[in-house]
Amino acid sequence: MSKSLGNVIDPLEIIKKYPADSIRYFLIREIPFGDDGDFSENALVNRHNNELANDLGNLVSRVLTLAEKNFESVKKTAIDKELKSKLNIAKINDCMNRYELHNALSEIWKFVNEANRYVNEKRPWELKNKKLEKCIYNLLESIRIISILTWPFMPGTSDRISRQLNVKLGSLKECKFGVIKEYRVEKGEILFKKIN
Repeated sequence: MSKSLGNVIDPLEIIKKYPADSIRYFLIREIPFGDDGDFSENALVNRHNNELANDLGNLVSRVLTLAEKNFESVKKTAIDKELKSKLNIAKINDCMNRYELHNALSEIWKFVNEANRYVNEKRPWELKNKKLEKCIYNLLESIRIISILTWPFMPGTSDRISRQLNVKLGSLKECKFGVIKEYRVEKGEILFKKIN
């Protein structure tokens, strides 16, 4: 960056244009801790729209909509072992301990994508009764775990997810399936509006 070249980015201007959690996510995902990196507004918008709005935002919206539409409350059910096996807390923790924050976020996003794949494969909108409740419960647990894991990077988003799930934001010890006995969700506003 050079003032004379005019390629300096004013952080105060950027924070006025984009959500703080989107900026945090982008910087941590794009630039390994301790390294130099490139900043591009186009790349920021791309990550915001594709990963935050599409991947995480749509997951939360779809699942909470189905939960509210079909249940007054979603009670604890059997844990889906296949979905549970996709969560690699040990690897995420290892990345965090080595200050490889970009890799930790990448691992978290693998699980976000697995949860989205689970929605697409299980097609909960076609399920009924116990099968539907099991699917929704496992997805709600996935979202709760994601909210805990993303808190160090996107605290505002994690807090909003926890409020919509109507649960307290948990600790790393609670990043496992079967913790919540009953969900009474209160879907709020979408987490991330797309940026044009």
